[in-house]
Amino acid sequence: MKTSRLSLNQFSSLLVLFLSSSATLVNVGRFSGADVWISLLISAVLGTLLFTMYYRIGKLHQFDSLSGILTDLFGKFFGSLILIAYSGYFLLMTASLLKSTADVIEVTLMVDANMILIMLLLMVPIVYGLILGVNAIGRSSELLFYVVILCFITLVIAVFTSDIFSFDRFLPVLEKGFSPLKQNIYTMTLFPYGESIVFLTIFPLLPKEGKGKILRYSYWAIVLATIILLAADVMCVGILGVGLMKNFIYPFFNAMKMVGVNVLFERLDPLAIIIVMMTCFFKLSLYFYAGLSCIEKLIRRFSYRQLAFPFSVLIIFIAMHLTTGGVEDIYQAILNHPKNLLPIFQLVIPSIVWMLSEFKYHNHVKQLKTEAHK
Repeated sequence: MKTSRLSLNQFSSLLVLFLSSSATLVNVGRFSGADVWISLLISAVLGTLLFTMYYRIGKLHQFDSLSGILTDLFGKFFGSLILIAYSGYFLLMTASLLKSTADVIEVTLMVDANMILIMLLLMVPIVYGLILGVNAIGRSSELLFYVVILCFITLVIAVFTSDIFSFDRFLPVLEKGFSPLKQNIYTMTLFPYGESIVFLTIFPLLPKEGKGKILRYSYWAIVLATIILLAADVMCVGILGVGLMKNFIYPFFNAMKMVGVNVLFERLDPLAIIIVMMTCFFKLSLYFYAGLSCIEKLIRRFSYRQLAFPFSVLIIFIAMHLTTGGVEDIYQAILNHPKNLLPIFQLVIPSIVWMLSEFKYHNHVKQLKTEAHK
């Protein structure tokens, strides 16, 4: 079967949509209050360094698959065990995001609708896209990227020209000092920037002649995604204030709902829903592909395209059994994951892999650079 390929433009558009998706959905910056812009800017710098580490791991292994990297460093047995853990992590994150996205649809668009039906409607285009190949997901991201940017620019113009937005809600700066922001910076570094560990499974799909430009395209995408996240959190605080932003389950949607525009739109919340749905679609697709690609390397008999349908049923089943507790679930997803699950797969294991890779291949850097530019 022909291998799916992605262009650098498709890669960068996927990275922008991935980073700006569920973080916009739950507004992780809500815990930083009026100083959200400080926390986000610092976490963006740390997140960029984290992504650079992922890139360095791929580069040292000539952008081999995640399975090849782990097998090369830990051997077939232990490498397979770590790969199984990563496949479970990716699939669990897929189920968690599917549940969160379905909850948004139930609250905003399809009130009291059957949750299984909503999840099924969400998974059908994802499964269809993966059956066609990752390149189909990449091509659609190039088009819908501009739709998301256009919708977001419209929101920004409408919000910052309305009377409901106030910069006074950001004062005083650092009222409680810098110390309370440390935990939030750590959280926002792992969520969403640490989630870009997924792209270790995407690097092998890029053309060989373009792999020397990956980092440049990635930095551009991270900057643009950070601008989107920063604007979203600033709009939420400027409209809702710190208190309401913490209490709303979906502050981004609620903030846009409070802005009225008489010229082109009476309400802005439909644009907010379009942004959330499109970005979450691509994040779900990438997480699902990452999990399937790991399983593909373990089974070897089936491709990720053949595995897409049966595992989509498993994802829906897992998502249905995730607890539903309103805003408490959002708090738990943001606060508990960085303390437990996320650091292991996004920070601890990648750091070990990076150090072992540097130790093993540091004498071959020039050779790898030469091969990367062939």
